[in-house]
Amino acid sequence: MPVYEVRLRLTELAEDDLSTPARFVLRLANAGATQPQEIGGLLGMSQTYVAKAASELLNENLVTQTPTLDLTVTTKGKQALRDGGRTWRPRNRHVHVSYDPLTKRVVDVDSRQLLNRDDVRKNGLFILPSGPRRPRLSNIRLDEVKNCLQLLGLLREGTEILEVSDIKNMWLRYRDDVILVKLDAANADSSLFAAFRAQQYLEEESAAIQRVADRGADIVPEDLRPQPDRGWVESPSLTREESGLLKEINGLDQSIGEVKQAVSEARTTRSVTQDSQERIDLEARIKILELEKEALESTLADRDRELERISNGNIRLIKTEEHHSVLLKAIREASSQVTLVSAWIDPYAFDDEVCRLLAAAIGRGVHVRIAWGLGVRRRGFEASRNREKGISALNKLKGLIPRHLRSNLTEKIADTHEKFIICDDLFCAWGSFNWLSYRGQRDSGYRRETSSYSERPDDIAIWTANAEGLFG
Repeated sequence: MPVYEVRLRLTELAEDDLSTPARFVLRLANAGATQPQEIGGLLGMSQTYVAKAASELLNENLVTQTPTLDLTVTTKGKQALRDGGRTWRPRNRHVHVSYDPLTKRVVDVDSRQLLNRDDVRKNGLFILPSGPRRPRLSNIRLDEVKNCLQLLGLLREGTEILEVSDIKNMWLRYRDDVILVKLDAANADSSLFAAFRAQQYLEEESAAIQRVADRGADIVPEDLRPQPDRGWVESPSLTREESGLLKEINGLDQSIGEVKQAVSEARTTRSVTQDSQERIDLEARIKILELEKEALESTLADRDRELERISNGNIRLIKTEEHHSVLLKAIREASSQVTLVSAWIDPYAFDDEVCRLLAAAIGRGVHVRIAWGLGVRRRGFEASRNREKGISALNKLKGLIPRHLRSNLTEKIADTHEKFIICDDLFCAWGSFNWLSYRGQRDSGYRRETSSYSERPDDIAIWTANAEGLFG
């Protein structure tokens, strides 16, 4: 859950002790010694020290001074004497609080316990794709700041916050104490999302999360989804150098995607902010990010060339948006057998074009094998919906195949998370991309998935053996 850690400058009215010289000057003035020279003689202090102490008392409205320099103790000064030399005075102070951009509130989360973006990725936690708006001074309510500081033990008893005068800094952090729950009813057509913090139900967060979900965002945390064994993700035939390069290329591709996303978010914020200083800061950040992207792209091109050199062009990484064209290539070029394994089938990716190409391949004698169906045998709305999508798409394909050729189509519902394709003995590809339920287009539903592509006979043989075990 995204949270801003915000550093505020507060003006507080706090009970504080007067300095020792000021206390003695106040006592003597109350006792009748009203001239600074007389007070200095009684205390053995120079006129400079007496003037500083008197200035402190005047600033606090504890005394007044006449044109003849006589000091007169005020009602507030007499109260300070009764309180042992303590008085109320305004002071500036910097504090860190947490601001929730979903509920637009200061929340009682210890900002020292929040996670930064790198920690979130490292721990596999969930990042809500909300593009959170940065808080402005007008969003910060005094009562919420006071409650937050009280709950965190950072507000001294008797202290009153007069105003929040400035937001000094802010950092985007994430909280790991919120449980995100997706509620599916068997007789309902939509899901309900709710957020729970410890044992407390947060209505504001739940309503905001539901609004994000209603816009079509997939906000179910990965660790709450069914995750059977993922199968193989790397071919045993890869050399150590090839494997290292593939991993480096994968990491560079991911970093480039993250920088592009950061640039997009910065540009969006720049276009809507009314704060001129914020716009200047965002312009500078965009320039830095653009330079970082260029450097990453240059390094990626170097690593791609190096992998092509050592593998003779037989191995490469397939980026997200390249997968659908590789799928179409496999179907078009197959002359004997094409194997497609995907966790799910969705008409969005298993579209009319894919159906026509598969029917045409079967018509020219190609044996098409399709394995799919992760979790579709389970009960529940989500499983039922996935099952209906897959069956509907396959029925459309079957309707294009002449009855006497339908034996060339083998389909199997397999509770597998594997995702790979094999085209004859020409090439194979394997990774995290769901070939038959995701197109990989750069649209609002874009997510990063990669696969390894190989034309090596050893790799093709390995994945063919794996497919034989799957289809049984």
